[in-house]
Amino acid sequence: MGEALEKSPKVAAARAEETGAEEGLSAESRWMQNNPQLEVEYGTDAVTQDVGERRMAIAISQQLQVAGQRGLRVERAEAALTAARARRRAAELRVAREAADAAADWGRREALVKLMEEALAAARTLEEAAAKRFAAGDVPELERNAAALERARAEARAAQARAEEVSARASLNRLLGRAATAPLMVTTSAVTLPEVLAAPQPEVEEARAEAEAARAEVDLLRRERIPDPTVSLGYEQERRPEEHATGPDLHTASMVVARLSLPLPLWNRNQGELAEARARRAARDAERQSREREVEAERVSAREGYEAARIAEAALTAALPGIERNLTLVQRAYEAGELSLDAVLLARDRAYAARGEAIDATAALARARAALLKASGRLPTGEVPR
Repeated sequence: MGEALEKSPKVAAARAEETGAEEGLSAESRWMQNNPQLEVEYGTDAVTQDVGERRMAIAISQQLQVAGQRGLRVERAEAALTAARARRRAAELRVAREAADAAADWGRREALVKLMEEALAAARTLEEAAAKRFAAGDVPELERNAAALERARAEARAAQARAEEVSARASLNRLLGRAATAPLMVTTSAVTLPEVLAAPQPEVEEARAEAEAARAEVDLLRRERIPDPTVSLGYEQERRPEEHATGPDLHTASMVVARLSLPLPLWNRNQGELAEARARRAARDAERQSREREVEAERVSAREGYEAARIAEAALTAALPGIERNLTLVQRAYEAGELSLDAVLLARDRAYAARGEAIDATAALARARAALLKASGRLPTGEVPR
C-alpha cells in the first residue's frame, strides 16, 4: 500500500499542492505585504539657465494596513492549507482503495487460474477414463468424443484465465509504478475492523475548510474598503543662487520631509469583488452540506455492502469441503462405471462454478472491506492518513 501511495502521480500532485499552501500561509503571515518604495529625485538648470541651481531628494515610503487585514489573510491561508491537506488525504484514500481493489482482482484472477488448471487436469483424467472404458466396450464413441470436447473447453478456459491474470497483474503493477510483467507478492490478509470505525472524513474537512476560506475572503474584502495610509520619510537638499550686498552667492538648504498619503474610496470600494466573494461563500456552504450528505450515504451503503459480502463469503467458504468431497466421489463413480458422463459433467460444472463463486465472494469481501474503510476515512490497512 505504501508503494502505491509513493508512486501515485495523484498523491504527488496533492502533496505539491499542500506544500504550496504551506508556503502561501508563510507569505500571508508577513506583517508587511507591500514592498517599500524608494524615490530619488535630482534636478539641475545646467541645460537651461546654468546659474548653478541644483535640487536632490531621496525618500522611502511604505503602505500600512491598519484594518486588521493580516489576521483575515492568515485565516484564509490557514483554511486553504487545511483544505489542501484534506485533499491530499482524500487522494491517498482513493489511491489506496484503487490499489486494494486491484490487488483483490489480481488475487481473484490468480485463484481462478489455479481453479481452471485444476479443472483442466480433471478433464484430462476424465478423458483418459472415457478412452479406457471405450476401449473396453463399456461406453459408445459418442461419450469418448464428449470427454475430449470437455477437455478442449477446459484448455480454452485455462488459457483465458491465464490471460486475464496477466492483465490484472499489469494493472496492479501500473499502480505500483512497476513494469507490467514484474513479479508480484501481495499479502491480502483480512483487516480487523476497528471498534470505532468512523474517522475524520477528508472530503468533509475539505468542504468545511473551503467554506471557511470563502468566509474569510468576504471579511477581508470588507476590511480592504478601509483606506490604507502610506507613510514616507525623505531628505531634500537644494542649492540655488541668491543676491547679497556683497554680490551673488549659492545658498544650500536641506531638510527632512515626512509625508502621509491616504486614498479616498470614492469610486472603487470593492463592490464587484465583494459580490463575487459572497456568491462563492454561498456556493461553498451549499457544497459543504451536499458533501456531508454524500459521505453519510456512502458510509451507510458501504456498511450494508460489507455485511452482505461477509455473509456470502462465509456461506460459500463453508460449503467448499463438501464440494471437494463430491468431486472426488463422482470421479471415482465414473471410473467404476456407476455414473454416466453427463452426470459427471453436470456435477463437475456445479462444483467448479461453486468454487468460482467462492473465489469471487472472497474478492468481493476484500473490495467491500476496502470500500467501508475508505467511506469511514481509513486506509485499507485500517489506519487513518495523517
